Amino acid sequence: MRVIAAALLIVTSALSVSLARSGQEAPSPQAVRRPRIVTELSELLTHSPLEQCRKSNARSSDGAKPVRIGTWNIRAAQSAPVDMLAAEIRAMQVDVLALQEVDVRTRRGGFVDEPVELATALGVNYVFAASIKWDEGHYGLAVLSRWPLVGVERHRLNSTPEAEPRIVLDVTVCAAGRPLHLINTHADRRTASRALGFADIRQIVKSHLGRGILVLGDLNEYPDAPGVRSLIDGGFVDLSADSPPTVGTGRVDYLLADPPLARIASTARVWATDKSDHHAVLADLAW
Repeated sequence: MRVIAAALLIVTSALSVSLARSGQEAPSPQAVRRPRIVTELSELLTHSPLEQCRKSNARSSDGAKPVRIGTWNIRAAQSAPVDMLAAEIRAMQVDVLALQEVDVRTRRGGFVDEPVELATALGVNYVFAASIKWDEGHYGLAVLSRWPLVGVERHRLNSTPEAEPRIVLDVTVCAAGRPLHLINTHADRRTASRALGFADIRQIVKSHLGRGILVLGDLNEYPDAPGVRSLIDGGFVDLSADSPPTVGTGRVDYLLADPPLARIASTARVWATDKSDHHAVLADLAW
């Protein structure tokens, strides 16, 4: 036994000397970076036909009616099927709705094209931008609009290596004959990756700020957190300020408006629902 103990001591000492000479330290479990989530980016971008924004796009009776906007994380229709989601959206009486966690033809969703099915059931226009391929289908963001679509664009956001790739869905709709510009996003849950995404969003909106733009979505952090604060400090107004929680732990879903739109917007309100693990958030624009 003494021989074995002595041999182990020699081996341990040799390893320590080797590490010291090489200037390396044995990595701690916390220092080991997790590998990137095994995902494949998806280039799927589908939408209703695009139109030019003209006064003729407006209905004659719409001038006196506010434009209702909203955001809702629908949990990929895992809490309620698409027909029940459509009924809930119809009850909201929303004109333009940003959706997060949307599936297109995934196995878990029964191979349903969720944005197309919702748009068909509601008789509205839609756009879907995938971020990744997932579960034999695609996963990403969508916007539903009873108004015609003018422009759609997907922006990919930077992320840390271990994080899920994220995107921004940049959409302009022709609301009662006037363009309405909105940015839909779903921020990462990891702090470092989320910070990179917010930095990209600030650059995306920079040239549009003050010309009428909204940032909507599940921002995955509370109102006093750095990412949300950076948008507010940069000029956006939190229409949802003082609203109740949108998930069990607090408020993570937002409607942010630049000053021109904030001046004509109502205070946002939370639409409580059991059709997802998130409540929806709605506000009206005196359009």
